Amino acid sequence: MPDEDAVVDANQAFYRAIESLDNATMEAVWDPDPSVTCVHPGWPLMAGRDKVLQSWYTIFDNTMVMQFTVTESSVIVSGDLAWVVCTESLRSVVAGRVNEATVEATNVFRNRNGQWRIVHHHGSPVM
Repeated sequence: MPDEDAVVDANQAFYRAIESLDNATMEAVWDPDPSVTCVHPGWPLMAGRDKVLQSWYTIFDNTMVMQFTVTESSVIVSGDLAWVVCTESLRSVVAGRVNEATVEATNVFRNRNGQWRIVHHHGSPVM
């Protein structure tokens, strides 16, 4: 499989992991390196695998449903790093309220032993 297709698959796996609201599924898509980072819309930088995963656990604990439609994706592969820039249309249910948002996202992946895993996610809300 060409690298670009593998990165597209890894990006889709990341969004499926979010939609699953399952901690183990989310853990599996992140690179094991302790230096991973994440910026959720409106949140400060989470640096370190433990902090990044804890942020997702917190989101999952407080969310009943998360559904993504990802559009306008572009994929760049450069050696063992790749990034996807895309638009997320998000529908979520938190505390019984339905929320809809549009987010511009950048997802960075690293290839280790033939597996692309996410090392950085950054989401910025579109107003």
